[in-house]
Amino acid sequence: MNPQSVSIVSTFVNLGLGISKLIFGFLTGSVALIADGVHSSLDVFSSFVTFLGLKTARKPVDEKHPYGHWKAESLAGFLVAILLAVSGIWILYEAITGFFGEKIVKFSVWAIVVVVISILITEVLARLKFHYGKKHQSLALVADAEHSRADALSSIGVLAGLSLVKYFSSADAIIALFIGVYILYEAFQVGREITDSLLDVSNKDVEERIKKICSSHKMEISQLRTRKIGAANFAEIKIKVPPKLKVGDVQKIINTLEERLLKNIPELKQIVISIEAYEMAKTVILPKMGRRIGELEGFEQIGPKKLGERIIIPLKGEKISSLFGADKYLVIDKKDENILTKEVIKNPYFEKKSPHGTRFAKAVRADKVLTQQIGLNAKQNLENFGIGVKIVPSEKNLNNILEEIKKNEKED
Repeated sequence: MNPQSVSIVSTFVNLGLGISKLIFGFLTGSVALIADGVHSSLDVFSSFVTFLGLKTARKPVDEKHPYGHWKAESLAGFLVAILLAVSGIWILYEAITGFFGEKIVKFSVWAIVVVVISILITEVLARLKFHYGKKHQSLALVADAEHSRADALSSIGVLAGLSLVKYFSSADAIIALFIGVYILYEAFQVGREITDSLLDVSNKDVEERIKKICSSHKMEISQLRTRKIGAANFAEIKIKVPPKLKVGDVQKIINTLEERLLKNIPELKQIVISIEAYEMAKTVILPKMGRRIGELEGFEQIGPKKLGERIIIPLKGEKISSLFGADKYLVIDKKDENILTKEVIKNPYFEKKSPHGTRFAKAVRADKVLTQQIGLNAKQNLENFGIGVKIVPSEKNLNNILEEIKKNEKED
């Protein structure tokens, strides 16, 4: 399920909940229930606004919008935050007038049933939005999730008010007062985060991950700037290289770095890499949500041309080596269920005390390693470069593993 689908489902569910709460709120005279019904009704509009923002944000780049339409999502989230604030102010007004007025609230079992059902459904909606909002890095959907979570919590308050109204006549108005204050607080928190996005603040988490990848490539960063626009992140990186490097070698460095960054940091939609010594730059713009496709070039490259997903298996003689570091590897290129390449390649970096299996995996452009054992540092190093590691049982021989690769098992 994508964020747009979640928003559509949320719109219709909130419409039903809002109407139900308003009907029973007016029948019982409960200010808190009416306020909660208004809150749910505003959820309908906020979910629809979120849907429009998400849809617009994912339009491809064009001549008029070279950086894409990502801010549409942040604008939608900002509007949701304003709606939250307006609903909070209105609920506070109703609570204060209800507290000082003489309105009688009727106890109703059916109203309580409606509220209980509303709590359960709204909480499920909130969890769904949080899950897909974080998965797709959607600020607007996360803001809408906060709106739904506030609705669930306010409904709990309404339930308490309806249950206590028989014993304490002002309980309903007091509960509504607390709901209004909470919603205003929530609107402030959500609005602050979305305002940061609209102002193109830096993303420290992305910067740390960029630094980690550059460090693993032994690259020195002289300047790094990032900015977050909606769900997208943009980065400008300046790295230092030895001045004696040839232009072709510099280009390989740029290609390697950009490929690794785009593969390991999917939030990055545009990267500008400049080399300080040569004052050259290269920009990569990703249309829609895709990634740049192409053969990865790097500092070292060995082995045949890559034809698909590349899997390597360490060998000892004609059998699988019990250790990851080996003097030779079986290199397999698989596309769908077809094996396009199956070749044994010697590890040119092999030494008995330091087999350099990780270096071989990088140089051969492996996507996955199948091994019986591997050290934690080597495993972490491979994963930093986007190379997957799978431990195979020692009782399985090479033929068993090749059959599994051909069958393209789900676990692979």
